[in-house]
Amino acid sequence: MARVSAKDPSAADGPPMTATQVEGFLARPMIARLATTLDDRPRILPMWYRWDGSALWMETSPTFRNYRILQRNPRVAVAIDESLGGLQLRAVIMRGSAEIIEEPADVVRDGVRRIYERYLDEDAMRGSGEEMLNGARHVLIRLRPATMTTWDSTGSGG
Repeated sequence: MARVSAKDPSAADGPPMTATQVEGFLARPMIARLATTLDDRPRILPMWYRWDGSALWMETSPTFRNYRILQRNPRVAVAIDESLGGLQLRAVIMRGSAEIIEEPADVVRDGVRRIYERYLDEDAMRGSGEEMLNGARHVLIRLRPATMTTWDSTGSGG
């Protein structure tokens, strides 16, 4: 796992999550916010993801702008968080360099399918999921975080 920073200037107040809590939190089908920058112009994009215990996987199309940005500047930050109301917050923030994986095609397709299956039920996967999977060329984005900052101020232990 990435070096976990207990306190970071960008972190909210709250105790860090344990490794077990991080794994459980990232196993949920939440939305990751992928932050990129090019020519001093930051960009944030909501993404579906899959965490495999050491890397965060996302997908995109080579026709999308985030693909072109990542080719020129692979440095990214990702935030996955939730608010339970008030100051009850949980978050995982990752930073590092993203890698674009375009080949082999069957590995990319399997990776994209695994991401989609986290967010779509069986019926949706057979319908719109298959259409999305087959309708465009995909690439995978792999982030092996160099740093990971976490916090959980919910008092529930994750």
